[in-house]
Amino acid sequence: MNESITVDHPSSLTARRNAARGPVRLPLVAHTGVQFDELHKLVDQLSHEEYTVPVPILSGSTIGQHVRHVLEFYICLMDATGGTVNYDARKRDRTLETDRSAVLLKLHSLRKWMDHIDQDVAMELLVDHSHDGRGATSMSTSLFRELAYAFDHGIHHMALLRIAVEQHHTMIALDPDFGVAPSTIRDRKAIGR
Repeated sequence: MNESITVDHPSSLTARRNAARGPVRLPLVAHTGVQFDELHKLVDQLSHEEYTVPVPILSGSTIGQHVRHVLEFYICLMDATGGTVNYDARKRDRTLETDRSAVLLKLHSLRKWMDHIDQDVAMELLVDHSHDGRGATSMSTSLFRELAYAFDHGIHHMALLRIAVEQHHTMIALDPDFGVAPSTIRDRKAIGR
């Protein structure tokens, strides 16, 4: 395994959430790196079959499909051309659903891209919430706003992944905060849970 994509033991991920990988990285970038570590750890622990088999509690989708979907939003942001991001036009790379090594390589390339993020940049977001494809809208946004969106989107899918793992792959070790929003973690600490 390439040393640059090796992750820490799950028990250290929670501590890294708090440390945010030192002063050089922006907190949002650092916490996204922790999310990548959590996904890496999950994918690395699963067999090919566990990664690709339909899971009843996920309405028949696979863990691989959810991992692909999480990564797609970051990939769209990384590949945004001319400062425009369009999540509806994502590639839906099926390789990321079936090839665990492709996922680990993609996580590595996303990390390298994020190593260069040191300031916010104005962007345009293209969205279409219509059912017929005729409702396209363009709106102003920024790199940080979209990175925060991708992070929050990832948390929600990781919560679903947590349920799937706990129900169907009980031997897999997940960090206690896997799929839990940072605000929920802070709230639990505040009330002593």
